[in-house]
Amino acid sequence: MIQAWLLRQLPLLIVSAIIIGGGFAAGWWLKEQGRKEMRPVIERLESDLASERAARQRNEDALNAYQQELDLLRSRPRPTSPIRLCVTPSVREAPATTGSPDGAAPASGSSAGQAGTDLVAGPDIGVPLRNLAYRCDAENAKLRALQDWVRGLE
Repeated sequence: MIQAWLLRQLPLLIVSAIIIGGGFAAGWWLKEQGRKEMRPVIERLESDLASERAARQRNEDALNAYQQELDLLRSRPRPTSPIRLCVTPSVREAPATTGSPDGAAPASGSSAGQAGTDLVAGPDIGVPLRNLAYRCDAENAKLRALQDWVRGLE
């Protein structure tokens, strides 16, 4: 049989169990209410995080494409042959003003003193010209990477 002291304590135990169960139920209900209130904030933050990850990936892709193109430009062999401009010599002989030995003036269509007849090889401009071409190629690579990045935004 059930002991007498247990029967006297049974109402208190039942009330205690109801209070404890009600506390758990109230706590669960409050937690669910908090989740319902925070759900839109959490969803907004998750969408922001997804868009930030996509933007980071797009930036990394554009940067990697730019770096690969620069590496390709750096690894490309550069020719070393000289490039020279033809220039006129610094000292030029003055044409004779007396004309021909028989006293006639030279014809107006003569080739005396025309450009291209007395040119000499100038200094080698190959190195600065190739450096300029490399800088132009690098700038084009940067612009292509920026265009790819912008296309990713659309």
